[in-house]
Amino acid sequence: MAASQRKYKATLPTEPAWPVQNRTKDRSRERTLWQKTAGRRRRFGLLVVVPVLLMLGSVYLNTVAAGLDARAAAFDVRLDRAREAGERLEVRVAELSGAERIRTLAAEKLGMHEPKSTTLEVYGARAEDGKNDGTSQEGGKSRQR
Repeated sequence: MAASQRKYKATLPTEPAWPVQNRTKDRSRERTLWQKTAGRRRRFGLLVVVPVLLMLGSVYLNTVAAGLDARAAAFDVRLDRAREAGERLEVRVAELSGAERIRTLAAEKLGMHEPKSTTLEVYGARAEDGKNDGTSQEGGKSRQR
């Protein structure tokens, strides 16, 4: 199928061809220079600015990590001090709750005596059984020692 010659601006073989249009007329020199400088800026950004920003970020992260390490060490010291204080308190509790100390305090301040001493009397027949009216409790033994 033959194409229309008008559409393609074809000429007869005897006529001169249409002049070729220069594309350089469409673009000005300023635009090409601007494009070249824009490309240079992009390359500069990729080759210089991005690595510098990455290095600064790395320095910042290392600084933050060092600060956190220092805080962790301070917390470890506080934890050790708290453990030592807890151990001292446990020793103090053991000292204060010793049987001999409690016996002496009970005898001195409260006037209590040892159960096997001669000053105490044990009434076996009149032991309490848990009732207030004096009758014996049903369903079990009375509490005698």
